[in-house]
Amino acid sequence: MSTEVLTTGWEPRVPAGDTITRRFVLAYTARIAAMADRTGGRRKWVEGARMADLRSPFGYDNAVVVTRPLAEAEWPGVITAADAFFPSSRWWVVLSVFPTPDLTRHGLRRVGHPPLMLRPPGPLPPPDARLDVRPVTDTATLADFQAVLVAAYGLAEVGVPAIADLALARTLLHLRVGYADGVPVATAGAAVHHGIVEVDWVATLPTARRRGFGTAITAAVVDVAPELPSVLLASDDGQEIYRRLGYLDLFRATLWEHPAS
Repeated sequence: MSTEVLTTGWEPRVPAGDTITRRFVLAYTARIAAMADRTGGRRKWVEGARMADLRSPFGYDNAVVVTRPLAEAEWPGVITAADAFFPSSRWWVVLSVFPTPDLTRHGLRRVGHPPLMLRPPGPLPPPDARLDVRPVTDTATLADFQAVLVAAYGLAEVGVPAIADLALARTLLHLRVGYADGVPVATAGAAVHHGIVEVDWVATLPTARRRGFGTAITAAVVDVAPELPSVLLASDDGQEIYRRLGYLDLFRATLWEHPAS
């Protein structure tokens, strides 16, 4: 008598395209690994998780991404491996699309449950004439991208994110800056892996919000491969912006952070 083994969808041999969620997890890990390789960072693969240290003062650049459902008994090993991998002075995060146990006993703090959102391929709205969207191609546009991102996220006292690197903009990432009346006011970026457009770094200066610029700059990076589905992790404030662009709510992921010591 044989027992049929049913897949969970997260075994190593399951194709990347099995589900949109699997594509997102693999795309996210591929992107942070490539960023580490191109910027002199470090990466480590452990059973059930992928880690990348971009040596960034901004914790969201230094990530542990859970790649399959973990039993509660497996979590201490993953966190111990992360503790050994990241320097004690580094701020880093854990991202899981699966439910997690309480990790506060391991020195982590819950950041929240960002919604994972999907936009199927389809027509995009016409460009907003009020926003001049330009690709990051040189030091000037990179400086504008960095300045908006730092100001919008309140990172002035933290430092420069790892994203501010022309080696990434020219080889891996599609970064865009939006200008209103010649002033940089919005940013967004995307990477294309595993058949999806993974969108990140969407930001608008507080003084330029509620004018549709977030929607316009997001549409600009989705347009790098409009024939593919687009996936992103949203903030609660950003959900409605993405819904207007045709994104659908899938479920909420879980984000923890390990502050620098």
